[in-house]
Amino acid sequence: MGWTLQQPRSRHLLLLFITFVSCITVVFISKSDTRDLYDHSSVTYKMAEMEMRVDHLTRLYELKEKDVQQLIKHFSSVLKTIVKSLNVSVSEDIESLMAAYNKSVEMVRSPMAHFDVYTFLPHLRSHENYLRPLILHSGGRNTVSMVFGIPTVRRQQQNYLIQTLINIISNMDQSEQKDSLIVVMIGEIDQEYTQQVTAEIKNRLPEAVNSGLVDIIAPSPEYYPDFGKLRITLGDSEDRVRWRSKQNLDYVFLMMYCQPKGSFYVQLEDDVVAKPQFHTIMKKTALQRIADGREWFILDFCRLGFIGKMMRCSDLPWLIQFIVMFYNDKPGDWLLDGMMETKACNLEKDLRDCQKRKDEIWVTFRPSLFQHIGTRSSLNGKIQLLKDGLFKKSINVKRINKMKGK
Repeated sequence: MGWTLQQPRSRHLLLLFITFVSCITVVFISKSDTRDLYDHSSVTYKMAEMEMRVDHLTRLYELKEKDVQQLIKHFSSVLKTIVKSLNVSVSEDIESLMAAYNKSVEMVRSPMAHFDVYTFLPHLRSHENYLRPLILHSGGRNTVSMVFGIPTVRRQQQNYLIQTLINIISNMDQSEQKDSLIVVMIGEIDQEYTQQVTAEIKNRLPEAVNSGLVDIIAPSPEYYPDFGKLRITLGDSEDRVRWRSKQNLDYVFLMMYCQPKGSFYVQLEDDVVAKPQFHTIMKKTALQRIADGREWFILDFCRLGFIGKMMRCSDLPWLIQFIVMFYNDKPGDWLLDGMMETKACNLEKDLRDCQKRKDEIWVTFRPSLFQHIGTRSSLNGKIQLLKDGLFKKSINVKRINKMKGK
């Protein structure tokens, strides 16, 4: 959950690792159908997929490197204690090696560690464990192509979570399910409630849970700040400011957990339905743009709010940091738009030029692959009737009912 400063030794290991993966890539392509060797688009597509795999494995390596460095530091301390207790001398080479490793450990964290969340959430500064999720269930998947993040909270009336999960899973075939991870983040600190939701998911979707397709997490109770101290912004009521600020922090927590799990991250909500084979369509769209060398930051598969927004997992730290900085100021989808405007727009140009440049990195896919089905918002009393007009599909009711066990 933070960036590391690569030391020379680490860079050498990383280069060896990437070289090895590259060799595997060549072998993989050479064993493909002979006709594909003469199909440039097929080869570049496969190379784009391998590029994303290498990027993902590199991030996993960097995260694990911190753990290795901590072990080295601990080992160095233990070794010194043993040497002192035995009253023996060690060579200067060993002393130099131990000193070098200790120095590297001290430098391993960059000034932007943990995305600098402590500056904006100072109550976490002395309790790093508050950023660690309570893992209610995990199958341990961390090398998939697609990670789907679904935040959910207690609703006063109708809850759509199980219906959403059933629909999402039923619209993936077996190969898509094996290449996916669905992370349900229960944004509540009531342990009785989180356990209740976890049990319901396990009971209603046992195959998906047991196969590792679904992870279920919740935040530590101390993760959230004192919402009574929020600034009132946008002229909203205290309840609305509190609701959207917490929602933003739920997004942050979910994204931080999902970031090292796969190549692409897709933000969903707990009250949506999807089209069949949405996984394959999204993955192919992303890889084709990468293979063609076309720039993008967001691939948008639903025009509503934060639904169906797809990013590279390696790009998530930018959005996480941006949301953390302004979580009290605006809703998450507005912050996403503001970030894209900051990245793309020239203040010396007009709004038409700004929109054109945003459209180059925020690419909308038609038709939409997701639709919002909920009418009762998680904000008590709010009615949400918005629908995506680009989503045109009759839901496969028989298939959903079969998964419900009806």
